[in-house]
Amino acid sequence: MSHIFKGLRILDFTKVFSAPFATRMFADYGAEVIKIENKSAPDEARFFPPLKGEWSGYFEILNRNKKAITLDLTNPHDLEILYELVKQSDVFVENLAPQTKYKLRINYEILQKINPSLIYASLSGLGENSTKKYYDILAQAESGLMSLTGTKEQAMKIGPSVVDAFSGMTLAFAISSALFSREKTGFGQAIAVSMKGSAMNLLESNLIEYSLTKKNPERTGNKDNLIAPFGVYNAHNTQIVVAIGNESLWNKFIEIATQYGVDFEKELFISNENRLKNTEQLTLFVESVLQKLPKNRVVDVLTEQGIPASYVYSMADVFDEKDNYDREFLKKINNPDVGEFVVPGKSITFSSDKNIEYTPAPRVGQHNNEYGI
Repeated sequence: MSHIFKGLRILDFTKVFSAPFATRMFADYGAEVIKIENKSAPDEARFFPPLKGEWSGYFEILNRNKKAITLDLTNPHDLEILYELVKQSDVFVENLAPQTKYKLRINYEILQKINPSLIYASLSGLGENSTKKYYDILAQAESGLMSLTGTKEQAMKIGPSVVDAFSGMTLAFAISSALFSREKTGFGQAIAVSMKGSAMNLLESNLIEYSLTKKNPERTGNKDNLIAPFGVYNAHNTQIVVAIGNESLWNKFIEIATQYGVDFEKELFISNENRLKNTEQLTLFVESVLQKLPKNRVVDVLTEQGIPASYVYSMADVFDEKDNYDREFLKKINNPDVGEFVVPGKSITFSSDKNIEYTPAPRVGQHNNEYGI
């Protein structure tokens, strides 16, 4: 088992995606993460597809390597059990509505008195002073992120819940930072991460552009609004990503165009600024070059010249690519109840601690006996 966080105990009072994603990162790297649920109202992610019997693949990827107990915090006996666990823990993580944690008597002011060195980590949509129910799609909309995605005619939600994932990573960073601070000071603290605030860090240069020009950036669909050509292009009835990020790469692309006999008007594309202004003509030119390349070697020809390029992979392509497993980006898991499935693997490699083992996401209350419940 990975040992980066060995000896760290985290009480995980979270549901669904963003906060469980954060605590799973600690569980992957050796922390003892105890997932706390109410038996009559467990984490609703347990019922999200893909489903196989009572097993949820959605829940699996967010809660592997954790332990699970059940407590009813409206019951004084169970609340005392939680307080005892708090005394012996390093971190308490929650994504509850503000009024709920006060009602359950698990707010920071109470738990800090029980354990002054506790890191109390909260994740919410807008912040601790808001009761608004929040989801990834709201964060994408209200942060302006959605306005940057899609075609000129219509804004579009980014496919996966990117704000959920990024909020989870932000929360994991915040917890690690608070733990580092505690090493120096000996004191715990409360930390709060908001989904909307996290989403603002995904805006790249678009917000500062508006602040300078007072013009909303135009949606550019599958192209970039700062660099060209940089996006998705059609070739031989498939889609190719071409990322020409500087003039040196552009000159190499011109060499390929010349080699394959594709004519172009030099002045239209003489600089990145010109290429952005003439994006429609540029797209036609790029696609005419790609169409001239050998059908099964389009990406190879570009890559051999140092030009970043890729096919647009489907889930089947990702699943089948051997390199993903060799690099441990993906890992195959055998579960006697559901058979073999594939999960995300390592996104971080520590030189001192290279291996991650996987234990399945726990059943509701699976480890009650281990914690005397």
